[in-house]
Amino acid sequence: MQQDISQDPYSTARQLRPVVITVIAAKLAVFALLMATVNFQAPLPAAVEVAEMR
Repeated sequence: MQQDISQDPYSTARQLRPVVITVIAAKLAVFALLMATVNFQAPLPAAVEVAEMR
């Protein structure tokens, strides 16, 4: 009976491992997309538009 109880957490951990890996991979993908978006520079205004503003 004690063996059944001691093996329960291990089987649960094995079952949850793919879920944990998927969640971590999704978080990394979202972080990478956000960082790529932040690093894009805004388009510079054309010289004509700058002259019109002055």
